[in-house]
Amino acid sequence: MILTEFPPCPTASSRTGFPWTLAALLILTATLGLGLTLVLRTPAAAQPAPIAEVVSAGKSWDTFTNTDGTGLYHEILDAVFGLHNIPVRHEYAASERAQEMVSLGQADMMLCADRADPPLVMARMPMYENAFHVFFNRDRIGQWRGPESLRDKMVLSQPGYYSRANFPVPVRLKFVTNGAQALGMILLGRADFYVDDMALIGESVRDNTIPFDMDDFDIRQAGVRSYHPLVSISERGAMIMELYDQGIRTLHTRGVLKEIYDKWGHPYPDFDSR
Repeated sequence: MILTEFPPCPTASSRTGFPWTLAALLILTATLGLGLTLVLRTPAAAQPAPIAEVVSAGKSWDTFTNTDGTGLYHEILDAVFGLHNIPVRHEYAASERAQEMVSLGQADMMLCADRADPPLVMARMPMYENAFHVFFNRDRIGQWRGPESLRDKMVLSQPGYYSRANFPVPVRLKFVTNGAQALGMILLGRADFYVDDMALIGESVRDNTIPFDMDDFDIRQAGVRSYHPLVSISERGAMIMELYDQGIRTLHTRGVLKEIYDKWGHPYPDFDSR
């Protein structure tokens, strides 16, 4: 094997006394320059994008998410994210569509639900907490015996509002188009119970067009549950959830949150136990 011997490069030490070859100096300079360029051009991947706006989604509920932008949920979110000067925009959509929007990244929060399925999770702090009730025909059901009266009965619910897990006894849960339809089916004797929030039962009664005598019917409490915003399992979703949960705690401590609930006449959730 023949080794080719290259003539030695002139050294800087011959002129400056530093033990670096000219080639080494050139390589070092190029390396430093490249490194600086990469630092300047590399995006800050570890830095999350700032949240310029929060988009909530959900149905228009009277006194909760009025279409004019007023209501309990609207005011809570405005106050919570207002702590960080982040505006909130609401997209009105049916509950199932609102959940889909959050899953697809078209909205940040779904308002509101008592449970979550992947890829969505519930925020820790609720927005609403109260009892839910059932509307029924006295003659058909007989004397009310609490949740036991619901056992194995057909219970009508608005789409996605309730699940079998909400009841301590087995029930035959059926989803219908809306509360007015559920109420109508009870009035016509086609099901046993219509379950809903008391305010929504009242709304269904106002929308009803079937004549009936309230003395023949009854409304009883069937349980208690809390409703939470749903967010996506993502970096952005986690950031928004943290801002929301911390904001609720802050406003609760300051007494601001209680004023909002009192204004709209809704019960104040137990935030201290969460």
